[in-house]
Amino acid sequence: MQQVFNKLKQDRYSFKVCNVDLFNVRSEADLLKAIRTSLVECFAKNDNEKEKLEDELMISYIHEMNEYRDLVLNLSEALASKFNTNIIIYFAEFQEILNFENPDKTLKLLERVWRDHTGTTYLITGSELNAMKQIFEIDKYLYRYAERVKMQQIPELLFSEFIIKNFLKAGRVVSRELVTQIYEFTEGHPYYTQQLAEISFYKTKGFMTEPILLESFDDLIQCHVHEFKAKTSRLSNYQLYLLKAIIDGVTRFSETQVMIDYHFNSSANIVRLKEATLKKEILCNEGAKLTFQDPIYKKWLKDFYF
Repeated sequence: MQQVFNKLKQDRYSFKVCNVDLFNVRSEADLLKAIRTSLVECFAKNDNEKEKLEDELMISYIHEMNEYRDLVLNLSEALASKFNTNIIIYFAEFQEILNFENPDKTLKLLERVWRDHTGTTYLITGSELNAMKQIFEIDKYLYRYAERVKMQQIPELLFSEFIIKNFLKAGRVVSRELVTQIYEFTEGHPYYTQQLAEISFYKTKGFMTEPILLESFDDLIQCHVHEFKAKTSRLSNYQLYLLKAIIDGVTRFSETQVMIDYHFNSSANIVRLKEATLKKEILCNEGAKLTFQDPIYKKWLKDFYF
């Protein structure tokens, strides 16, 4: 994302980025406060400037809820016009809106207001894939106005060249074969691939060797083992049976022998297990196939748990 912002600066595009993290936002009132705070702080450097700006925009004088709601949700447009710039509101953890008392009401409101905005761009991100799919693909909020930009695997050739080049800059050498092993271990996952390469880099004092890489594999898993244990502790035995079946390559879950081997009680039970693991953001649907969202969690389950 930072590369996109840098490119906009190079193109002399006038803009301000306002970050709104919804991680601890649990109501529509909290959402309005987060948006208001972020926007005002983008254009005011201290408390005096904040107070002056809010007075100019009449924010402090509005107490009726519907009027206040509309004012805050249109605040970015007012600021874009006042300061002759474009505003980018960068939402993190947007799926938290689903935890509101009435999420549909809030999402319908955002859709109604945002569709008329011309001076504001909304970048909406979330860490829970299935929850984001629920909002944008199943319920189809903002369907006509939003475009999904999917985080793709890093192309292997691009990744290999980048890692080899950065090792050389620091006077260290890594072979293409070992870089390929890094890529294959993480299945090209952007975050894990970068993290594993960084662990390997700091362990290398000249030439990176296979023992160093194997040690780095272990270190990567150890970095996340507490998270993996916590995630696993929240799963039922039957949900774990489903994960084991997927790791074992099972695709036809309703076959008689599969149901016996993995303790599935019925086809209806399998459906419920799939829904539960999707809701817990363990699995995702890739077409008709269930896959793990987290490739390193899958490796940990396979090598250390099952």
